Amino acid sequence: MELLIEAALWQPHWQGVLLAWQGQGHRWQLLLSKRAERQPGRLTAPWADCPPDGTLTASVLLATWLDEEQAPAEQACASQRILISASSVLLTLAKESGLLTLGPRGADLPLAADDDLALVLQRLLGRRLNIPTLYEQPVADAPALVLRPLLPTDEADIVRYCSDEALARYTLNIPHPYSPDCARDWLAMSERKTALGMGWTWALTLPSEGDTAPLLGVISLHWNGELAWWVGVPWQNRGLATRAGRLVRAFAFEQQRLPALSARHMPDNLASGRVMAKLGMHYCGRRKGTDSHPAEVSYWRLDRSPVLADGMLAGLAPWLEDPHVAVIILHGPWARGEYGGVLELALFMMDDGRTGSETRWLAGTELVARYHPLCWLEGGSILQPSHRGGALLKERGERGLAYLLRLLREHIVERTGER
Repeated sequence: MELLIEAALWQPHWQGVLLAWQGQGHRWQLLLSKRAERQPGRLTAPWADCPPDGTLTASVLLATWLDEEQAPAEQACASQRILISASSVLLTLAKESGLLTLGPRGADLPLAADDDLALVLQRLLGRRLNIPTLYEQPVADAPALVLRPLLPTDEADIVRYCSDEALARYTLNIPHPYSPDCARDWLAMSERKTALGMGWTWALTLPSEGDTAPLLGVISLHWNGELAWWVGVPWQNRGLATRAGRLVRAFAFEQQRLPALSARHMPDNLASGRVMAKLGMHYCGRRKGTDSHPAEVSYWRLDRSPVLADGMLAGLAPWLEDPHVAVIILHGPWARGEYGGVLELALFMMDDGRTGSETRWLAGTELVARYHPLCWLEGGSILQPSHRGGALLKERGERGLAYLLRLLREHIVERTGER
């Protein structure tokens, strides 16, 4: 990792942190202003006891990010660099180039002059997600699909496939024409998304033994469970998107315990709709698009379903069929696939007066049901951490899902110390 620190923000109490940082094999570079560049003799060096590994100037850094024909800054993987700056221009361009940022205002995490730099760095780096390689079970006479992390060398394949108008026509976020700069920016943003804990992105590959297989397509999973993918036109109609979706579905539900998966596609992109149906997703109608793609899109969703014995499901029927019970969340060990403990239910009620909790025995398992007012799901401040990682057994609209995603987001904020 490498820190780029604006000279005007350097604090003496950072010295010990930076020495320890360098002792761990990392680097830090001093970022000088244009004025300091013009008047190097007047520059004081309070960092003399903790010298930087190099010096950059704001003009060189800006030239690199703006692709001007000037001397480039020392190259490093974008998501392995952290800019500490008070300049809104530098912070904005750093984010667009894939860097992580710290600063008094407008950065990924705020850093004030009296803050503990080590603690803020720990919070920022604690957000980074691991992208595991996902392997399909091999089938006789057919190469197994492997989803691997993206590589810088994937740029050429991304450009080749995304430049095809037939692909761009049916995707929400691929522009046409598509340039190498688009691929480079997208790779940087994918790295940054992973570094900020916002989601995972994989390359679809069909490797032979011992090789690094080329990218054939891409699939992404956002932190909130949204799926997105594309497959290069020469590789379409071979079931690769469905196979990749099944691998990511298992990762999302079995490892990340996400409450649901969702996906969107253009209404006339029937192929994507067929993939979503094969993944078990349910069509939920059309919805308004995003600012970048304002047209209506088709929306699909699949809730994570816990494994419950038939006897348990039959015992839950009175609550599942009760019109006064709006949302049911299974939480605790059973929601995590750990059988043998107490079956815990959170029941969110319409106004019928039921409160408190009750205990029953169901198919030889102790069941504790707790009644809560429906207003807990209405975007208020009440959150029950024990519900995190729960599974929806009954839903009304998207109230339960929104609540579980608020819990997940709160956990991310708590874990990383985001303010």
